[in-house]
Amino acid sequence: MEIKTIVNSLVDLFFPMRCISCQDVIQPSQNLCVSCSTQLPLTHWKFDQNNLAFSQLRNLCEIENAFSLLHFKHHNVTQTILHEMKYKNRPEIGIDLAYLIQLDLSDYDGIISIPLHPKRLKIRGYNQVEDFARTLAGINQINYFGDGLSRIKYHSSQVREDKAHRLENLKNTFEINPNLKAGHYILVDDVLTTGATIASAVHQFNKNSNFKISVITIACA
Repeated sequence: MEIKTIVNSLVDLFFPMRCISCQDVIQPSQNLCVSCSTQLPLTHWKFDQNNLAFSQLRNLCEIENAFSLLHFKHHNVTQTILHEMKYKNRPEIGIDLAYLIQLDLSDYDGIISIPLHPKRLKIRGYNQVEDFARTLAGINQINYFGDGLSRIKYHSSQVREDKAHRLENLKNTFEINPNLKAGHYILVDDVLTTGATIASAVHQFNKNSNFKISVITIACA
């Protein structure tokens, strides 16, 4: 144990942790410095139908409520955070963000994260939103269904596609686990941009009147 402590101290000394936004040196248990933490673009929205996230999805699919934690803009701290989560395998960021969501979700039947296709999961090695979703479920003492939804169609990156093409490409991309019981679930993803991915997933639930879906994302553009 003493050797491990010494090694960790040396690592902290020669390879200090740095703020993912401004690169200032921070404590090993942190991801952002105090200054950047206070500048997070929080939405301060309620989990209801009176916010931008719900407005972006309402014409694409049928949902009950929506919420996003952060505003997303190119080159702001939110983009940096999501990039670290998605491409640098930083699940602890998602865990920390889950604790910033001050919502009572105890009345919902569970949380389901937007899944990756098995091929992409094998390449990346992880689903960047999974730890965020699992932590959010744990905080609210509701179930997390990691296998509640599966992605059965593989797509290359949709970044360069416009909204119409994304919607068309993503048709019938997801499949609900047949063992998932009826109820009101929260579907979780990292960022809401065009809404095409989330809408494609929600459409599968909309086919069955026994399911109700609300949506939470880390960020909303």
